[in-house]
Amino acid sequence: MRYIFSPYGEAAMARFIRKDTLLAFDFDGTLAPIVPLPDAARTPTAICLAMRRLCEIANVAVITGRSVADIRERLDFTPKYIVGNHGAEGLPGSAGTDEPRPDVEAWTRQVDTARDRLPPGIFLEDKGHSLSLHYRTASNREAAKQAIDALVQTLSPRPRVIGGKCVVNLLPANASDKFDALLALQRHDGARNALFIGDDETDESVFRRALPDWLTIRVGHDAPSAAAYCLNSQNEMASLIQRIDSMIRAQRKETA
Repeated sequence: MRYIFSPYGEAAMARFIRKDTLLAFDFDGTLAPIVPLPDAARTPTAICLAMRRLCEIANVAVITGRSVADIRERLDFTPKYIVGNHGAEGLPGSAGTDEPRPDVEAWTRQVDTARDRLPPGIFLEDKGHSLSLHYRTASNREAAKQAIDALVQTLSPRPRVIGGKCVVNLLPANASDKFDALLALQRHDGARNALFIGDDETDESVFRRALPDWLTIRVGHDAPSAAAYCLNSQNEMASLIQRIDSMIRAQRKETA
């Protein structure tokens, strides 16, 4: 990965970003810093203000592992699209398929039954279309992760597993992921290209399968990634959003 604020990165953004580019963002670890408890996640003021300005002039999407109802309460700006549950909820035209999944309900019952066999510090988050097992607050994270992995092997029907930062996400085998969601949004929007910014293993489906007309940026470089570019940390997100905003506004002036 190359640093997005390097000469290479600046040149890539200049070539790529247009006023009709679909701009897609993950939430946790991207628009909001990672926090011990998911309910405490909020968008910092600087990012919130920058996103409000960007949403005025650009087609913006938030694609997150959270449910749509959860993420709406955490955004102090209004993107054009909000897609939740890793792409399984909220896509345009999907209103008829947004009911909770029976396989997720079955996993919730099975995990509840096995709860007394799990180490302390693991908690369950049922998001209707997916299930997340968090272990950030466990005293021994390695032991907690091993216990979760062992439990997942016993679940029926067998889930699709997507890892994350101190979380294991369980999705139905045929559920959409973030790549599927971004591709569907680009086609729905009629955008000629797309940008995606994320920070986690849940975002690697986009980074690995990105189309030639997609620009991908990972927040942080502490782990191997298929993203083309990176930021040093989440603290640089406000600056990146402002840079994208200024580029689009300059183009709009040129064509006015």
